[in-house]
Amino acid sequence: MKLALWVVACLACALTVNAQTPTDRGGVDMSVGQDAYLANLQLNTDLIKLEVCSGDRLRFTLRLNYTNKGKNVIILDKRSSAIPRYMISRSLKNAIKKKYEIEAHTLIASDAAGMTDDSVLDESQFVLLKPGESYRFVEVFHFDSRVDEGSHGSRPLRGLNFLQVVVLTWYYPRASNTKWRDQWQTKGYLWSDPITSVAMPFNVDTTAPVIDCP
Repeated sequence: MKLALWVVACLACALTVNAQTPTDRGGVDMSVGQDAYLANLQLNTDLIKLEVCSGDRLRFTLRLNYTNKGKNVIILDKRSSAIPRYMISRSLKNAIKKKYEIEAHTLIASDAAGMTDDSVLDESQFVLLKPGESYRFVEVFHFDSRVDEGSHGSRPLRGLNFLQVVVLTWYYPRASNTKWRDQWQTKGYLWSDPITSVAMPFNVDTTAPVIDCP
């Protein structure tokens, strides 16, 4: 299941904006890259706890906040927590300019964010966000904290930095998001594109104890 999710994560990052093609999974019609034009969903992260782990890793306990900034209802999968990519910048300006200290393409997912082969969606897995409403939950993520300095090797991340995560919101490779979007259009707009969080500041304390993280 995790391998399947990894494949989907890679595909989600590689698909171009505004593409709409049948996939090779039994000819399922999928649209990608259109959500931001048709709805306005914002992802913010709140840092609840940051721990320095052995092996130059950081363990983030984050609250994921999805907020409907638009004028229409958004339908969102409650399990939207699988991260295929994360970026760390030295400043907010660098984050905006996409000048990253660390840019990692690796799947980080909880067991709850697994794939399903069902072609019929379970409505109980989705939440309706009216304009101005938010959906939030807490997850724990482990990120590598070494900065590659080329021929000079690498160094551990320290001091003030800014974190962004890309989160997958669609876990149904055998279900057409266009079909279900049409079927649920009276309820709201079905969001299915990956979403990038607003840059979040965090500080890596050089005096913090290093612990063994499972």
